[in-house]
Amino acid sequence: MSSQKHNQVCKRVRMNKGGRKRFRLNRWKIAVVMLGLYGVAVVGYFHVPWSLRERIYRRVPRFDRAMMRSGFRLMQGWDELALLGKDAEVVRVDGFRGDLAYAGFPVFGEVTLLENRGYAVGYSESSRNPLWVAYRIFDVPELSYGKRSSFRIDHRTRAKVRTSDYTHSGFDRGHMAPNYGIATRYGAEAQRETFLMSNVIPQTPYVNRRIWKDLEMRVAKRYGHFFGEVWVITGPIFDGHCRELESGIPIPSHYYKIVIDENNGKLRAMAFLVEQRCPPYTRIKTCLVSVDRIETLTGIDFFPELGKEAQAQLESEPATRLWPSLIPAARYRLGF
Repeated sequence: MSSQKHNQVCKRVRMNKGGRKRFRLNRWKIAVVMLGLYGVAVVGYFHVPWSLRERIYRRVPRFDRAMMRSGFRLMQGWDELALLGKDAEVVRVDGFRGDLAYAGFPVFGEVTLLENRGYAVGYSESSRNPLWVAYRIFDVPELSYGKRSSFRIDHRTRAKVRTSDYTHSGFDRGHMAPNYGIATRYGAEAQRETFLMSNVIPQTPYVNRRIWKDLEMRVAKRYGHFFGEVWVITGPIFDGHCRELESGIPIPSHYYKIVIDENNGKLRAMAFLVEQRCPPYTRIKTCLVSVDRIETLTGIDFFPELGKEAQAQLESEPATRLWPSLIPAARYRLGF
């Protein structure tokens, strides 16, 4: 082959290689742009008010659900990063770490204190509901748990609520101390105790099986691991005109959960307020409120052993972000 032909062949090869590289680069650019446009579309659709979205839902419900689901997941992922917002925190004072509750059990008039292996209950005989439930989640080498148990009467109570009191009511038997979180930390017998009816309130199925479950699992699987230990207080809220099950058990209008953590020399809190009829695709972050708000709605005094100044500082302002778990997760996995 002459040198001229050889050079021409080499030039064509270089051109072909360059063309393939440009094609691959352009293909990646197109993919990134399309992905970006898709993200903008689903997030934008997620924020469209129901009054405008209803017509689309009536005509093409699958499209609506797919767009809402995708937008919800993207927004939840953004919330997980916790790049914006602040924590509700106060300088930590040592001496308040309890086995089940931080800075003492909540204080509220007439309640029966029921202590179990993995949690404690402030039970109201008059409303036949727990008003608060306190427990601690801590790090363990393995998240192992047994089979679910059956709900049963707590004979320590005078109310002796039965599982049949909820049958065909349209409401779930909602755990306050969670089956999974208690089982993985305290063992099988403690897990069975979470099925006592003194640990149960009426919860709408969508809330119990979606946002409430997600919140419980977030605490059990992430915060309990990455932050070493956290304390939780949770319970129902009743408005002045609450409905009742046919068995006479009052139905809460809202549910609350407060999570406490000692972090970098500070004590921080997240308080969540979830409506009984929480709309589908509600982001957990949007449920953040101040501890004071929950105290006002319930009449319960949380963290009674903390000093007044520390309580006022910790409880007055809501956290405006979820606790970031990306960096703590990396540190946990890498062992530092």
